[in-house]
Amino acid sequence: MKIRKARDIKSVLLRKGFASEPSKGHHNFYCLKIDGKEHAVYTYLGHGLKEYSAALMAQMKKQLKFRETEKAEDFFDCPLSSEEYIRMLKANGDL
Repeated sequence: MKIRKARDIKSVLLRKGFASEPSKGHHNFYCLKIDGKEHAVYTYLGHGLKEYSAALMAQMKKQLKFRETEKAEDFFDCPLSSEEYIRMLKANGDL
């Protein structure tokens, strides 16, 4: 996965149905909420990082339940809508 700016990641997560939860240790916790209900799809963003390396993005890809790198890139580049993301999670049995 390609390197991304932390602020861009945060913006995408919030637009696609993730809610920022109170800080958990040294990280900001983002959990997927659908109709007000939290689901077991979550990720963390560090407080001090300005950019996320390819290795950290690969970890985030797993946390967000993507099986294909291309789909994860589409999620962050925005061709993949929140509705399509939720359909993908359901089809994969992650919701």
